[in-house]
Amino acid sequence: MRQLDITYYNDYLSEELISYLLKEGKPYQGVPGLVDVGCGGGLESKESLQFLIELYDRLKNELNRVLHQRIKDREFIDKRVKACYDYNESAQNDFLSEEYKTILGLEDECGRIVVGPYREDYFRARSDQTQGNQIQDKKVGAIPDYLQGNHVTLFGPPDSPKMSVNAMNAYHRKFKDEPGVIETLLSTHQSVPKWGADNEDSTTPLRTDLCSAGENLTRCFEGTLSTEDKDSGKVYELAGTKRSLPIKRFPGLALPCSFLFYRGSPLPLHLYDFALHLFHHWHNPEALTFYVPKLENEEEAKYIRDMIATSEKMIRKIHPEYKIGTIRLLIVLENPRAVFRVNEIMDELYPYFAGASLGWHDYLASTARLFKEDSNYRIPVKADPDIVINHIKGSHQLLADVVGPRGGIKIGGMYGVLPMTSDRQSDSFQVAMVGFIRDVVTQMKRNLDGFWVAHPDFVRIGLALVEAWRQRSDGNGESFEQLVKALLHQRYHRELFAFIDGEDIQGLDHNDSLYSRDLIVAATKESTFIQNNDPAEIRYNVFQSLQYLTDWLSGNGCVALPATLDGKAVRVMDDLATTERSRWEVWHEIYHGRFSIEAFFKIAHEEMHFIKNDLSDENKIVQVKWNDKTAKWYPIAFNIMIKLMTDKKPVEFATELLLPFSIETIRNAKDPWTLVNTIDPNKYVIEAYRENPINKVEQQIEALLNQHSVHGISLAVASGI
Repeated sequence: MRQLDITYYNDYLSEELISYLLKEGKPYQGVPGLVDVGCGGGLESKESLQFLIELYDRLKNELNRVLHQRIKDREFIDKRVKACYDYNESAQNDFLSEEYKTILGLEDECGRIVVGPYREDYFRARSDQTQGNQIQDKKVGAIPDYLQGNHVTLFGPPDSPKMSVNAMNAYHRKFKDEPGVIETLLSTHQSVPKWGADNEDSTTPLRTDLCSAGENLTRCFEGTLSTEDKDSGKVYELAGTKRSLPIKRFPGLALPCSFLFYRGSPLPLHLYDFALHLFHHWHNPEALTFYVPKLENEEEAKYIRDMIATSEKMIRKIHPEYKIGTIRLLIVLENPRAVFRVNEIMDELYPYFAGASLGWHDYLASTARLFKEDSNYRIPVKADPDIVINHIKGSHQLLADVVGPRGGIKIGGMYGVLPMTSDRQSDSFQVAMVGFIRDVVTQMKRNLDGFWVAHPDFVRIGLALVEAWRQRSDGNGESFEQLVKALLHQRYHRELFAFIDGEDIQGLDHNDSLYSRDLIVAATKESTFIQNNDPAEIRYNVFQSLQYLTDWLSGNGCVALPATLDGKAVRVMDDLATTERSRWEVWHEIYHGRFSIEAFFKIAHEEMHFIKNDLSDENKIVQVKWNDKTAKWYPIAFNIMIKLMTDKKPVEFATELLLPFSIETIRNAKDPWTLVNTIDPNKYVIEAYRENPINKVEQQIEALLNQHSVHGISLAVASGI
């Protein structure tokens, strides 16, 4: 068996698939030991790739260690969560009682607390004892001028020149008949928008797109990017002023590179993306702030610090004028393990740590994974409009009380609801805007420095809201009232102003015995909005997941999918994090016997039929149409979704199943599913079909297939037989 440098990567690229890729590849000229699969470009060059593999050689052992520890920790967590659940059942402990035993605080054989805090006051900024017996907060490294102020951050991929220009010019994107108060407010606002240039959850990691992203970002920082729309002839150019500041988010530690292999091992995708960017942008400090996703604890943070420190020394050796300590990091807190260790993560990342933000779809999905063996756990449903206000208050508080006092930037999460139209008078725009204003006000009340938005059209309004809130906090509420009234119909005014003027909800009590569980939203029962096992909730998650997975496989990592909010049609921006959240919710309901697998398969096939035949109406709209581009991907998305939602031992991340379909030769095959299963006949077997080949589930599926004639789906395909 091939021994990889990073053994964790076998979960993504099997030994059989790696052998296939190495045969497809060719040696990269001028870089000994490097094998190149497919067509490169972008920031790739002999010099930059040599820099990458030298950095990799210095870091691979530590990366292998921290990722191997993830595997061990997952095993520990699953065993202990199951043991706790069994004990609670036998002791008849109520889920919301302080007697209910959980994984939090339990130590492994090395004395490590795998999940939970090391310090009792982890929800406060760590302090150091100094001379004179005075306590001083340990500060973060100096925040550069270009990161000062508010962070109204658009998140989206940089692989398209047009989308990159739109992101850079977000400050200048005006709605038709924009209220004049917005321009007035922006005239006194000091901060420029930020752009989370995302090569992670909103990007399908195609090599061509990663190369394009590198080129586009380079031209954004140079101020030279422009492109022409072939259909309309419109030219898109960067604005001369108030351009957004791009902040690159590289992929998480878990993802391997499927197109560059060094001495037989895949290179880490985060290292590829980071190293090439640093190699080309070392001279521009404004280009050297990075969002870091999916860290789970301070051990992984230490690896990132070593990655930064090592790479800076290497750059300094090439360019003596480079100033060590220039790089700054914004950490995305999107894992329940990380949220208990914010102080420790900040300490490990000094002096590079600049701030933190919340990624709450991943946050909730990873919490659902954490408690996957606890039948009493429920994930908060997506449809609950008060998810940010009610459920995320604790993590907002933690950002404000830990990151803020130590001098860091504290950023909230994503508002992903978009209107169906830019018409400000439409019901869709109005209901989406009510939600947006509530979201912004909530995060400003909690003393955060900013938030994320999912579309450039929301940037100007977001900046205006922040400025109006600043003026309101200084005693002048006239502009804020004027802005809200200009944006919203009168019927929303009374309720919204009552919300704005009212106190924030009561925060979590640090002295409450359930505080730690509440912090990660693991001390709630069924949603009062809709139950997790309601067929409508299952159907919604299936409908959205099928479309998103198909869009990802088609090469687009983010898509605005139709939904309803307060009975009005809207769009919700989905990326891989939202799909992870959907699949864990459905998985819990099936695995723990709260929703039958027969009913699930019936819904899955009905939704496939709905999509294929585009049975859209005013209440339910297919966004990712079944067409020439998606026809070969929908059946694959269906199979992957079934595995994600029904396997008794599901993969940790959906990308373990998706990544092989980002490989050029597999994508270009007439039948990618058959090719992948030929290369690796074990990976995609669906357990639900193999447990009992002749059962009522199979019979029901066959009947549905005959009834609906869903092209491309058969038991043979779906089961991998």
